[in-house]
Amino acid sequence: MDAEFEFHIAMRTRKLIAAGMTPAAAREEALRQFGDLASVRAQCLTINHQRERAMTRANHLANLRQDVAYGVRTLRKNKGFTAVLLLILALGIGANTAMFTLIDALLLRSLPVAQPQSLVTIGDPSRTGAMSQGTPRTNLASYPLFTDIRDQNRSLSELYASGRTARLDVLIPAAGGTAGPSGGEAEHPRGRLVSGNYFAVLGIPAFAGRVFTEKEDQAPGRDPVAVISHGYWLRRFAGDRAAIGRSITVNGSPLSIIGVTPPGFTGDIVGQTIEIWIPLMMQPAVNPHTTWLTDRGISWLLLMGRLKPGTTLAQARSDIGAVAARSLTEHSPAGERRAVERELKGDPVRVEAGAKGFSYYRSSYGKSLLTLMVAVALVLLVVCANVANLMLARAVARGREMSLRMALGAGRLRLIQQLLTESVLLAVGGGALGLLVALWGSTALLKLAAGGPRPIPLAVHMDGRVLGFTALLSLVTAVLFGVIPAFRATRVELATALRTQGRSVAGGTGRPGKPALGKLLVVAQVALSLLLLVGTGMLLRSMQRLQNADVGAARDELVIATIDAQRSGYAGPRLAALLRDLTERVGRVPGVASVAASENGLFSGTESGTSLQVEGFTARADEDTLVAYDDVGARYFGTIGAHLLQGRDFEERDNEKGAKVVVFNQTAARFFFPAGSPLGRHVASDSASWEIVGVVADVEQSSVRNDPVRRVYFPMVQISELPTGFRLQVRVTGDPARLTLPIRRAILSADPSLILTGVDPLADLTRDAISQDRLVVKVVTFFGGLALILAAVGLYGVMAHSTTRRTTEFGLRMALGAEPGDVTRMVLRESMLLVLGGVLLGLPAALLAMRLVQAQLFGVKLLDPPSIGFAIAVLAASAAGAGYIPARRAARVAPLEAIRAD
Repeated sequence: MDAEFEFHIAMRTRKLIAAGMTPAAAREEALRQFGDLASVRAQCLTINHQRERAMTRANHLANLRQDVAYGVRTLRKNKGFTAVLLLILALGIGANTAMFTLIDALLLRSLPVAQPQSLVTIGDPSRTGAMSQGTPRTNLASYPLFTDIRDQNRSLSELYASGRTARLDVLIPAAGGTAGPSGGEAEHPRGRLVSGNYFAVLGIPAFAGRVFTEKEDQAPGRDPVAVISHGYWLRRFAGDRAAIGRSITVNGSPLSIIGVTPPGFTGDIVGQTIEIWIPLMMQPAVNPHTTWLTDRGISWLLLMGRLKPGTTLAQARSDIGAVAARSLTEHSPAGERRAVERELKGDPVRVEAGAKGFSYYRSSYGKSLLTLMVAVALVLLVVCANVANLMLARAVARGREMSLRMALGAGRLRLIQQLLTESVLLAVGGGALGLLVALWGSTALLKLAAGGPRPIPLAVHMDGRVLGFTALLSLVTAVLFGVIPAFRATRVELATALRTQGRSVAGGTGRPGKPALGKLLVVAQVALSLLLLVGTGMLLRSMQRLQNADVGAARDELVIATIDAQRSGYAGPRLAALLRDLTERVGRVPGVASVAASENGLFSGTESGTSLQVEGFTARADEDTLVAYDDVGARYFGTIGAHLLQGRDFEERDNEKGAKVVVFNQTAARFFFPAGSPLGRHVASDSASWEIVGVVADVEQSSVRNDPVRRVYFPMVQISELPTGFRLQVRVTGDPARLTLPIRRAILSADPSLILTGVDPLADLTRDAISQDRLVVKVVTFFGGLALILAAVGLYGVMAHSTTRRTTEFGLRMALGAEPGDVTRMVLRESMLLVLGGVLLGLPAALLAMRLVQAQLFGVKLLDPPSIGFAIAVLAASAAGAGYIPARRAARVAPLEAIRAD
C-alpha cells in the first residue's frame, strides 16, 4: 500500500516539475494535493479488512455447504449405520422432549389470557373441586368471604370467584324441540360456577355472542344464562351460530346460551377442560336444596385477581391475609372462633402468583415429573455415550481417509469441523424423529398418569418453546457425542496410518498404558445404567409394598358406592328412610354379605375434622385436641373388615334415642389414653357428651402412604343432621367387579333421580391412590431397560471391535498352545472388568441420587441391598451375553488365517 501511495505521489511530482517547478517544491505540492497520507492509509486498511471479512464469511459458508453436502453423502452411503444412530438418538431426544412437553404444560406455561403475570390466586390452587362444610377454611373461600375480600382489599384492581358445580345433567333440545342428545338422555359436561367478572378479569372476549358481565352478579336466579367452550360448541352444535340463544336444561333448570369462548381457552384450571360456565348467582338453581351462597361455613370457592399497578405480591399477601383473617374471625360463631384462629395460625390464607392458573395435577405430579426428567436425562447421556462409541468405531475405519486428507494439506481443525457437521446432521435428524416420539410419548405418559385409556386433558402441543428445547437439546447432544470422536479421528500419525490397514489405525486405540476411549465410554454407560437400574429396583420394591400394604380393611372384598341425595331433595326423616331402604335393597343383592353407610368412607377423597375435649386428658396445645372423624352406620367395622381391639361395633340400638357413643381408632386411643383403657370414658364435641364404647385398629381412609392419624367414629343417626352425600360400604363374596352393576341397579331402583357418582371396588380406589407411584415406576422401568440394552449394545460393539483388532494376537496365542476356552475366558474377563469399573463408578452416584426419589419410596431404605444386587446381577448377565459372541468368535480364529490377516 505504501509503494502504491509513493507511485502516485512520484507521478504527480514529475508532472509538476515538467510544468516548471523545482523538485522540492513539486514534491511538496504533490503531497498537499494527495491529502493526509495517514487518513488515506486508514481508509484503505478499513476497506481491505471489510473485504477480507466478507471473503472469510463467504469461505466459511462455502466450507459449511461443502461439509453439509459431503456429510449427507457419507451418511447416505452408510444407510445401516445412519439408521441405527438416528433410531438411538430419536429415542433419547424424543423421551426428553416428551417429558419437557409435560413439564412445560403443567409447571411452566402461563394461562392463555391477557397479562397473566399480574394475576394472583387466593386459596390452595390444587383444590379445584373441593368443598368443606363446618369450620371456615383458609385454603378455600365461602361466598361471603369472597365478597368481603373483593370489597375491602386495597391491592387488587379486580377479583373473581370460581367453584365446583358437582355433576351436571345437561339436556339439549333438538331442532324439533325434543330434549337430549339421543333419546332424552342427559350428558355430563364439565362445568364451573363463576362470578360475572370472570371473563373480564382474565381478558377473554367472546368468540360468538357475549360473555358474562357484572350484571349477572346482582341477584340469585335472575340471569339463567351460560357460556360454552369453543370445543363444546363444535362438538354439540357443529359450530352453528344459531346455538346462541338456544335453551338448555341443566340439572332441571333452563339456561340460555349467550356466548362461546375463543378457541384454545378451556378455563383457568390446568389439566381440566371446562365446557360450560354458569353464573355464581345460578348456584341454587343448579344445585337445589343448598345454601352455598349464604353459609359462611361452606368453603368451596377459589379466587383469582389482578394486582394494581405498582403493587407487589408481598403487599397483596399482607393486605388480603389481614382482610380474610378479620372476616373469618368476626363472623365466626363464638364456639368456633378458637378453631378459626387456630386454622389461621397454622395455615394462613395463601396468596400466590396466578399466571399458571389452578391445578390439582400440578401439586400431585410436579415432583414425579421432575424425577422422571432426571431419569430421561440419564438415558440421553447413555445414548450419547453409545453413539460416541459407534462414531469412534467408524473413525477407525476412516483413519486412512483422514490421513490422506491431512497429507494433502487439510488442517486438523478443518477436519474436525467436517466431522462435527456430520454429528450435527445426525442430531438434527434424530431430533426431528424425536419430535414424533415425543408426540406419542407425551400422550402415553398422560394415559399412564390417568390410569386408563383416556389421558389427562392436558394441552400438550409442539409450540415454539418445545421446538426450541428440542433444537437446543439436539445441538448439545451433537456436541456430547461428536467432539471426542472428531478429535480422536484426526489424531493420527501420517506415516504409520498410510502404511497400515483400517484394523490397526491409531484413531481407535488408546495410548500405550492407557485404556481405549471406547472402553471408558462403556464404563460410563454401565455406571449410568447402574444408577437407573438401582432406582428401578427400589421403586419396584416400593410399589410392591404399596400394593400389598395393609389398609386396615378387607380391600379385596369391598365395593364403595358414592351417592348424592341432595339434588333429589332428601332431608331429615325422609333421608333417614332412604338410608334404611338403600341398605336393605343392596343387602338383598346375591353375593352381598353386609352393607354399612358412612359420610366419608374409604378412599373417597373427602375428610372431616373436629376438636374434642377428652375426659382425663390435658391438652398442651390446641393441636392436641384435633382429630379426624367419620359418621358411620351400624355394623360398619364388621362390614369393612376392620379389627376391633376393644369394646364393640356400632349396633342398631345406637340410634336417635340411644345413648351417644363413639369409637376411637388405635392411634387416638394411644394418644389420649397412653396408660389405660378408653372404654367408658367420655368426650365432648358439639356441646354433646359421647361415651367411648370401642377401639378399632387404624384404617387408612385416603392414602396408603400416610401415617395413621387420630380418628374417631360417630353413629351417623346420632349426629345433628344426616349428610345428604354419603357412601355405602358393601362387603361381597366373590369378585367385587362382578357385583358393581347389580349394586348400581339396586340403588337406582329406590329412586332413579339419585346421583350415583361411582360404584367401585375398593381395590380399584386404592390402586388409583398410588397412580403417581405407578407412573414413576413404569416410566423408570422402561428407561432403565432401554439404558441396559444400550449399554449391552455398546459393550458388544467395543468387544467385537477389540476382538477384530486383536485377531493376530489370538492366532499367535493359539499357535503357541492356548486353548479356545482360554481365549474365550480372556475376552469375557475383559468384558466383566468393564462392568466392574462401571459398578465401582456408578454405585456411589446411585446411592447419592436415590435421595432425590426418597419421597417416592415406601418401606424401602436408601441403602437397599436387594435392589443393588439386582442391578449388578442384571448388568453382569448383560455383559456376559454381550461379550460371549465376540469371545466365541475370537476362540475360533485359525492361527494361520490370523497371521495372514496382518
